[in-house]
Amino acid sequence: MMRTLVNRWFAPSSPGSLLRLICRRKCSRSFIVFALLMFTVFTTMHFRGNSKAVHSEYNDVKSDEHVTNEESPSLKNFFKGNRGTTSTAYESTKLEESEQKASCLSWCRRKPPSNGVYFLSAVLLVRIYSTDKARLSTRELVQWLYYLSYAGVEQVYVYDSYVFKNESQKQALDFLIKRGFVTYIDWSHKAFPYSVAGTQESAYQHCIDNYGNKSVWQVSIDIDEYPFCPLDVKSNFMQRFIANYAYEQPDVSQITMQNFLFLGKPLDEAEHPLLIDRLRRRTQGVSNNLVKPIYKTKYITTAGVHHHDFMYGHSEDADYRRIRLNHYWGARLQNWGEDTPETLAKTRPDDSMQEIVDNLLKCDTACFPSSSIIYKFRLN
Repeated sequence: MMRTLVNRWFAPSSPGSLLRLICRRKCSRSFIVFALLMFTVFTTMHFRGNSKAVHSEYNDVKSDEHVTNEESPSLKNFFKGNRGTTSTAYESTKLEESEQKASCLSWCRRKPPSNGVYFLSAVLLVRIYSTDKARLSTRELVQWLYYLSYAGVEQVYVYDSYVFKNESQKQALDFLIKRGFVTYIDWSHKAFPYSVAGTQESAYQHCIDNYGNKSVWQVSIDIDEYPFCPLDVKSNFMQRFIANYAYEQPDVSQITMQNFLFLGKPLDEAEHPLLIDRLRRRTQGVSNNLVKPIYKTKYITTAGVHHHDFMYGHSEDADYRRIRLNHYWGARLQNWGEDTPETLAKTRPDDSMQEIVDNLLKCDTACFPSSSIIYKFRLN
């Protein structure tokens, strides 16, 4: 039956066949229009569906871009946290650097006292010369001044006893003179011939007579002598020691520091640029009776090297466990050569200066226009 129906509709000879109907001119036009219409409808529906899919995918991509640009809550918190941590670390580092610099400047760039009178000053007679076997140069002079500033000395009177013009230290000390930390006195007219009374003691006496009223306390020591408080290594330790001692002994006019020699061959200068870091072996106990004085200037009548004469009060040897004099002799006793069994036998390792060394090294750039000033060997 089905076959009959198909033959009827599509047989060309059949009067009612579909093919014959289509082939008629009127019907063929209608059929073509209808076919085109249906083709258009189906094509439109097809592309609309694809468009929705593409649009959906596009929205998904845009949504992903939005998340990337705007940051999801978790990512936003993550990056925010990291930015905060980095910022906080940077600010913390800058704060530490600022505090460190302020700490350094508090002792190496002191403001002058409002009443014009220093609590503690120092006096030094010095000659820097090229043939010195101890190699005490301008570098060591500046290091010594640097250390005294850390210790609490507010003013240093430098008596330069140069013999030849090219030995003068005035130009090398110019920046410290301008800062007001050093008062420079040309003592070359007393330099040659050298004598303890005519050169050294006369310089100390000149300082007492001309500058004694500008400070309450003063210390007279050499370039290789460093006051040291074993129990107090923070900045201004000398001022604290003197204030405490004077409180305990109101009538004391002179406090003497006992002498400990630091001996042996110095360590390498490249790794240990500071003199106090190059010599790390000291005598087992007090080396000799060559003490050095800290004194009230207003009571001194006659200056000496190890003791001064005074009009009032009394003198005391300080307990070396509270304050001592580190005297950096180096290889002097071994003729400037290698360490000998004798040197090693009479000395012991001592690195008690290490914290001070570290603090001085940390502050070099804050305290000096160039770190080479305290690290580079030079003679003026």
